Amino acid sequence: MAALLWTQVVLAAEPPQPTAEAIALDEAIQGLKDETLELNRELQQLEDNYAYPPHSALSVYVGSVAPSSFLSDIAVSIDDGPFTRYAYTEREARALFDKGLHRVLRANLEPGPHRIRVEMNGRSFKDAAAPPFSERAEGVFEKGEREAEIEISFGRGGKVQALRNYKPGSKDDPRVRAADFLNGDERHFSAAMTLLQLRQEQEGQKLPADYQWRLAESYLAFGMRGRAEALYRDLAVTTTDHLALGRARLRLAEFLYERGFLQESATSLLRMREKLPEPLQLPWQDLLSRALMSQGRYSDALEVLTEMKNGDKQSPYTRYNLGVAMINDGRVADGETLLDRIGRLPPTDTENLALRDKANLTLGFHFLRKQQGGTAKPLFSRVRITGPYSNRALLGLGWAELAPQGEKQKKTDIADPEPEDNPLRGLATLGILINPARLGDYDVYKRAGLRSFKLEKVKKEDEEALRKALVPWAELINRDPMDPAVQEGMLAIPFALERIGAHIQAQQFYEKSVELLEESRRRIDSASQQIRQARMVETIVRRDIDSEAGWNWRLRDLPDAPETFYLQSIIAENRYQEALKNYRDVRFLARNLDGVKARIAAVEALSQSRPEAAVSPVELIERARSVRKQDKPQIKLKLRMDVLLTAPYTPPSLPGSLPPLQLRLASAPSRFNGVRERSEQLRLRLSALRSLIDDAANEQSEVLKDIALKELAGQKKTVEKYLVESRFALARIYEDRLKGDAP
Repeated sequence: MAALLWTQVVLAAEPPQPTAEAIALDEAIQGLKDETLELNRELQQLEDNYAYPPHSALSVYVGSVAPSSFLSDIAVSIDDGPFTRYAYTEREARALFDKGLHRVLRANLEPGPHRIRVEMNGRSFKDAAAPPFSERAEGVFEKGEREAEIEISFGRGGKVQALRNYKPGSKDDPRVRAADFLNGDERHFSAAMTLLQLRQEQEGQKLPADYQWRLAESYLAFGMRGRAEALYRDLAVTTTDHLALGRARLRLAEFLYERGFLQESATSLLRMREKLPEPLQLPWQDLLSRALMSQGRYSDALEVLTEMKNGDKQSPYTRYNLGVAMINDGRVADGETLLDRIGRLPPTDTENLALRDKANLTLGFHFLRKQQGGTAKPLFSRVRITGPYSNRALLGLGWAELAPQGEKQKKTDIADPEPEDNPLRGLATLGILINPARLGDYDVYKRAGLRSFKLEKVKKEDEEALRKALVPWAELINRDPMDPAVQEGMLAIPFALERIGAHIQAQQFYEKSVELLEESRRRIDSASQQIRQARMVETIVRRDIDSEAGWNWRLRDLPDAPETFYLQSIIAENRYQEALKNYRDVRFLARNLDGVKARIAAVEALSQSRPEAAVSPVELIERARSVRKQDKPQIKLKLRMDVLLTAPYTPPSLPGSLPPLQLRLASAPSRFNGVRERSEQLRLRLSALRSLIDDAANEQSEVLKDIALKELAGQKKTVEKYLVESRFALARIYEDRLKGDAP
């Protein structure tokens, strides 16, 4: 039974690789995203052409240049009309920094001069107690025959300026800057659509690298790896910004790693090795080492983490991975020393505390397997009383008291600095439980639910070891009984009691354990039923159903559902998180198409209720001239005298009269392409696409169910093992009592 209890914490484990079916489904979902984006782009073009034709369209953008302030809200009025208002979330306000633009208003205006009024309110993000402040501005602009674009700058007294003379697709293009704002607000789908619309408008012309970088970033952020990869390949041929290219490759490799394509991620990172920019060395080492260790390639990971001699710059997380790699590669003493130092790092934040607890727990169980209980005890004692690893540390601390104490371990000399003598000062750790001053009058038997007893023929040191082991276990069994560590504690106590001959007391605990394990099995069955109904996943999705965060989406808290308790560890793993992201994205696509259906109907209604007014031919020609693209530069002519030129050419004379022009009616066009026809085409594509998305959502839901059900099945199998052990132990005790052998 002790072997069962000690297998909870391992130094490293290889995650399961994605199946061929999962890979095919992931690729299919990427294709559905692509089709949905294209459908939205075409509809947007139809809406813009009809609702906001270039000769009358006005776009008003707002940006922020305030060094230490957020824009809270803005109001814009044109020609003394009603104000259009918008209030910004903190994330949106942050997205306005770094030249992002938000299109706050779109309208139609007649050519000529117009007046704009702006009211803006802001607040300091450095001093929450500082009073809010306001900016007011107004100005006059000229509306020509093409779309007018106005930028309002918050932080400059509400400065208003017209946007002209920028290169389409450049970093100064307001639509590119609007995509920056959308990406900053994690609206990656909308950002990609904005950029695709711009490419359509500039059809036939090559857009600059600024545009390509942003489109690739938007694609990858929304989980469209194939599209992003193709753009990065093209940019790698032409770009001179090797740092930006390196960052892009790191992001792509991270995407592959999180999706479970470990070999592909490692290969991609290894290709960067020779020309790796110095600022990217640390994140490259961290990601590549994790990809290699996940494949069990500890020797390769060790080489990656040590060859650059930059251990003093690596993060504690990277040093933790290095310690694990060392132990698994045979450099056990070095790895033990490194993990020990990480376990004594000064506390800085909650993440640092959790890492330190994890290092102590991992190293504690490592020594416990080596029959070094004396070395394991102080490691478990460093773990906080309350934290994600506290229950397992309590379990290990009890076993460390009963295990062989072993020999004192020698530390090796490594580059990491020695932590201060007592970095745990001021923290409530498990060491408090075994403080000798506390144990003096501590009735451990009562705390464990036992009556005080004394056995004859038991060595004093054995009883003392049991008494010390019961201290952490008594604390453990009074915690949540559904926690596997608590259940194991309920078995550990009678196992230890049996060892010293306290069979009656052991019997009482085994009987309690059987009841608890039966209840746990019943709850696991109930949780499995809930999983099959997808209640937990639906609760998670509904909380953030309209989010366009895609791959950047993170699960910040867990729903209050019975099955959540048993799935906390699996939910934290990449394979579940990434599958959940795909499911969320597919559900978002379905909701988006529902909105597209309503937008198509709105465009058709608009075309019927507001037919275009008649426009004179002269005005149409002027409009065409104002928006005509200059495909070639003006040809410059230079005239000079040349005596060798022949006489001017004289064309033949024309007849006095020309024959009459013969006109006839043309046949009807083979097909019309008006609003009605284009809307119908979009509607047909939408219907087919919606069906495919529903199928993909059902398949992805089954993937999530399969992961969760396998995890629950594994937990149930462990519970049933403990039940067998408990019942077998009870049967043995009953048999001994019948024979009269048990006290």
